[in-house]
Amino acid sequence: MDVNKQPILELKNISKNFRSIQALQHVDFDLVEGEVHALVGENGAGKSTLMRILAGIYTEYEGSYYLDGKEIQFHSPHDALEHGIGMIHQELSVIPELSVAENLFLGRQPVTRWGIIDWRSMEQVAQKELHSLGFDIDVTMPLERFSLGTQQVIEVFRAILSGARVLVMDEPTSALSPAEVKQLIELVKTLKSQGRSIIYISHFLEEVVQVADRTTVLRNGVSVGTLDSQEATVDRLIGLMLGREITRSTHPEEIGSEYQETLLEIKDLNADVFSDINLNVKRGEILGLYGPIGAGHFDLARALFGLYKFDSGSIILDGKTFPHGHSARYAIENGLAYATESRRKSLLLDDAIYRNITMPHLSKIGTLAPQRAKELAAAVPAIQQVNVNPPDPLNPVGKLSGGNQQKVAIARWLTFPPKVFIMSEPTRGMDVGAKSEVLGLLRKFRDEGYGVIVASSEPETILAVCDRIVVMSRGRIVSRLENKNLDKDALMRLI
Repeated sequence: MDVNKQPILELKNISKNFRSIQALQHVDFDLVEGEVHALVGENGAGKSTLMRILAGIYTEYEGSYYLDGKEIQFHSPHDALEHGIGMIHQELSVIPELSVAENLFLGRQPVTRWGIIDWRSMEQVAQKELHSLGFDIDVTMPLERFSLGTQQVIEVFRAILSGARVLVMDEPTSALSPAEVKQLIELVKTLKSQGRSIIYISHFLEEVVQVADRTTVLRNGVSVGTLDSQEATVDRLIGLMLGREITRSTHPEEIGSEYQETLLEIKDLNADVFSDINLNVKRGEILGLYGPIGAGHFDLARALFGLYKFDSGSIILDGKTFPHGHSARYAIENGLAYATESRRKSLLLDDAIYRNITMPHLSKIGTLAPQRAKELAAAVPAIQQVNVNPPDPLNPVGKLSGGNQQKVAIARWLTFPPKVFIMSEPTRGMDVGAKSEVLGLLRKFRDEGYGVIVASSEPETILAVCDRIVVMSRGRIVSRLENKNLDKDALMRLI
């Protein structure tokens, strides 16, 4: 950072809490013109909260926000964009069916004096702007014809054309291929050379070291250091994220790929977001799928359960090969259970606990209504088995804590037990006590001879419960490890 430059943006002494959770504590952050300032930290460190304050999504907080030296208070994301702050979210907001030009000018299409869209002018400006930054594509084509990397580029350009001089990029490369990552990083460097200012959030530290002028590290809602590009190595960043110096081996010894008593086998599984997946799960073990958001492990979990279509490969459960394009119903009937990372979306929050538990199994219980007595008879033992609190089966699920909602999401598979449980982010957003209970349930399933797959971006969860760990990054398996004497820094280096 040029010490002679005045920040165009400053956040001073920012604190934010959500009820009893202190998400940010007295955080300072600034950005100068033509700078890439990266923000890193583990899941839950406060990165997203800070950026949502910056982008006008969160409007209530403690501390001060300065833009061009003047204190400011945004009231909405639109207000922030009006002042030149644009946020590019991890989940793209483009409309694939529309043309490139339409996406670039969405909501701001130029019109003729007769009040109709000036298609020629819009397409000419779009072509010119893209060409100025080295992108020569046909702007009249539907965006869905182009790669995910190009769609991400269009998202960035749309923010620029909307008037943003500060771009907040939240995990912009999480779903991109290596070639697309390279393309986006080159775009970031070009934008920087043109005087744009960029806040860059990423789990991929090698990427951060490559692109950032400065990097600020958050840990548990506190800023624990800001390093310039000469100081910021991957080891130093991980050390600040974890709060200790990195001393262990960064490449633990890998284990072989042949196991006895295989229960589930995945052979050469390929899709648009993962490739060459070969792994297996033994009876009575917990296999961890670990990686950052965008690594492909959550999509892999969905593909196993029939919720994400794969292009090629085989899924074999207890000797039976699943048909290509199998459904979730087929997976359930043949011994797979799946608890999604978005438990609130998978549960009917206004319905009673027992209804949520019996929902996947109504065809076995009986489809003629009403079947309340049979449903209660099936659900109550499962509720007791996972210790839902309070245990009243008539309570609405939405009234339960996050930890108890997760117990319900698990209990629904105990009425007609599967052979393999697949759990995505089983402890996300829980307090220590709830996490301990849920992890205890997974160990119990393992000890009873089930196979368990845990897909998570939280190294603590993976290390606490898994017997073996498969590490994924950008859709590929990069390491297979025994969970012996491993720690967080070893896992984080591998991704």
